Amino acid sequence: MRIEKVLNINYKYLASLFTILFAAVNIGAQNNAFFPGKVWLDNNGRLINAHGGGILYHNGTYYWFGEHKGERSNSAWVGVTCYSSTDLYNWKDEGVALSVSKDQDSPIVEGCIIERPKVIFNEKTQKFVMYFHLELRNRGYDAANVGVAVSDNPTGPYRFLKNGRVNAGIWPLNMTAGQRALKELPDSHESWTPKWIEAVKEGSFVRRDFQSGQMSRDMTLYVDDDKKAYHIYASEENLTLQIAELTDDYLDYTGKYVRVQPGGHNEAPAIIKKDGKYFMVTSGCTGWAPNAARLLTAGDIMGEWTLHPNPCVGKDAELTFHSQSTYLLPVQGKKNAFIFMADRWRPDNPIDGRYVWLPLLFENGMPVLKWFDRWDLDIFDQMNPDFSEPGEIAGYQLVWNEEFNYEGVPDPEIWTHEKGYVRNEEYQWYQPDNAVCSNGVLVISGQKEENRKNPNYEPNSRDWRKNREFINYTASSIKTQGKKAFQYGRFEIRARIPTAGGSWPAIWTLGESMRWPFCGEIDIMEYYRINGVPHILANTAWGKAQPWQAEWNSSKIQFRRFLRRDPNWADKFHVWRMDWDEDFIRIYLDDQLLNETRLENTYNAPVEDKINPFRQPHYILLNLAIGGTNGGEPDDAAFPLVYEVDYVRVYQKKP
Repeated sequence: MRIEKVLNINYKYLASLFTILFAAVNIGAQNNAFFPGKVWLDNNGRLINAHGGGILYHNGTYYWFGEHKGERSNSAWVGVTCYSSTDLYNWKDEGVALSVSKDQDSPIVEGCIIERPKVIFNEKTQKFVMYFHLELRNRGYDAANVGVAVSDNPTGPYRFLKNGRVNAGIWPLNMTAGQRALKELPDSHESWTPKWIEAVKEGSFVRRDFQSGQMSRDMTLYVDDDKKAYHIYASEENLTLQIAELTDDYLDYTGKYVRVQPGGHNEAPAIIKKDGKYFMVTSGCTGWAPNAARLLTAGDIMGEWTLHPNPCVGKDAELTFHSQSTYLLPVQGKKNAFIFMADRWRPDNPIDGRYVWLPLLFENGMPVLKWFDRWDLDIFDQMNPDFSEPGEIAGYQLVWNEEFNYEGVPDPEIWTHEKGYVRNEEYQWYQPDNAVCSNGVLVISGQKEENRKNPNYEPNSRDWRKNREFINYTASSIKTQGKKAFQYGRFEIRARIPTAGGSWPAIWTLGESMRWPFCGEIDIMEYYRINGVPHILANTAWGKAQPWQAEWNSSKIQFRRFLRRDPNWADKFHVWRMDWDEDFIRIYLDDQLLNETRLENTYNAPVEDKINPFRQPHYILLNLAIGGTNGGEPDDAAFPLVYEVDYVRVYQKKP
C-alpha cells in the first residue's frame, strides 16, 4: 500500500526527470529530419516552447514565433517566444520576443491569454509586425481581441501597440444590403436550432458586433505576391472565418473584409498560394480535442471560397493525426514545397504539447496530408514533379523527351490511345478521358463505373470483350506507336504508381514489326499481385514456336522488400531506367539493377532464322490496367486509382 502510494505520487516527477535527462544527453545533437509528435529540443537541449506558432523567413533565416506555455497554465506568464534556424531541423532559442507586462492596467498583463502569434515583414517601413489573438486577464474568451506589436529586428523585442476588435462600424464586402438591414440578433432563437444557424449565416453576430467590431480569435497572417497583407481569423463566436485586408504599413485595416463559410464553425486557419490558387486548411471547433481538418480553396483571397473534404488520409485522418493546424510554411529553395505545422495540445501539461509537422503534398492539384514517423526535406523532391531540365549523361545525348508540362490531353502529335477492352481479360475499359496532363505530370486514373453499358455487348459471344454487359472500370493506355520509336539507348521514366488491390500499372515497349510476341516486349515496369502477393516486375519477352506463346526472362521482386527499406515508398516518385544496346537490356529501379537480358539469347523461334526482336525500333506504352489475368481483385474502396508519370526521356550514345 505504501509503495503503491509512493509510486503514484512520483509518476509525474519521474516523467519530468526523464525528459530533463533526455534533454541533457542531447545538448548539441544535430537533427537531420522531422519526427512528428516527438520531443523536439532547441540548441540548449530544452523543449522548444513555441506553441500555436508561425514562421517568418527573412534574409536566409527562419524565425519561429509561438506561445510560451507552462506546466499548469495556458495563460501567458512569459509572452511570445522566438527561435531561429537555417535548416528547419535545428532551432536556436532567441528568447522572448514579446514579454507580458507587470502593469496591471496593460492589456497584455501577466495572466492574459496570448495565442497564435504571427509575424510579417513590411518592406516599405522595414518593420516587423506581430499580430496575435488576445484575451484580457480574468475575462475568459469574451474579449476576442487582436493584439498588434512591432519591432525593428526579427527576434525583437516587440513593442506592444494596441488591441481591439476588427473593423468596427464597417460591413463585410460580401454581406448583402438585405442582410445588413435585418434586426434579428443571435438571441432571437434558441442556440443551435436550425433557425439559429440560419440566422448566424445571415449575419446576426456581425450585426450584434457591428459597432464594437468583429471578434478575432484563432488567426494567421498572409502576405500576397503584391505585398498586400491579410488578417485571417475565427470570428462570430468561432462560427465564421473572416479575412480582412491590412493597410500598407500592416498596422491597421483598410475596411475591406469578407466572411468565409458563414456558420461553418471553422478555426485554426492556415493559408498558402500555389499556381495562382489559394488553399486554406482549418479545423472544426472541439475545444482542446482534435477533429477532422477542412480544406478551402479560392481563386481570389477575398473569395468565393469552396469547401472540400478533409485533406488528411490514412489512420487517424479523422483527428488530423491528433493535432490542429497552426501554419502552412513555404520551404525556401524548393518549388511547391510546403510544411503543414500543427500542435498536439495537452491541456493537462501545456508545455508538453507536441509539434506535428508534415509535408503538404499535392495529388491531382489538391493538397494531401499523410502521416510520416520520420521525414526530411528531400521528400519534396521525391513526392513532387521534377520541373528541372533533363540532365546530361556522359557519353549520351538526349534524343527525345516528354515532360508533360502542359495542361490537357496528352500531345496527339506523340501519343495515341488504346480503346475499349484490349488484352488479358482486364476489367477496365480503356478511354482517352482517363489520361490528363496537369501540374507537370501525366495522370492516368482508374475509375469505378456504375451502370455503364458495354457498346459491344453480345449476350452469347464467347469473346470476353463482348460478353460483358457492363463496364465496371475505366482507365487509359497511351502509346507512341506510329509517332516515336527508338532502337537502343537509355530510357528514363519517372513515375508514381498505385499499389492498391487490382492495380496493374506498366511502362513497356513493343517492336514496330511483327505480331506479338515475335515483335518483342520489354516491361520496364509492371506492378501486380502474384498469388495475392504484390510484386514489382521487370521482363523481356520474345517469340516461341507455339502461336501466341512467349519466351520470358522475368524478374519478380516482392513489393514488401521495397517497403522494408522505405515504408512510404508508394507515396514517392521513382525512376525506372532501361539501358539497351546491341548486346544487353538492363532494367533498373532507382539505380538498382532488376533484370539483365543477353540479346544473344533472344532470337525468335525458329532460332536459325536469326530474327531478334530487340534489334529493331520499339515504341513506348504507358497504361493502367485493372484486374484481369494478373491484376487481382480490385479494392473498390481505394478508387479512384492514380498513376502519375512525370517524364519520359530517351538518350542515345553519341556517335
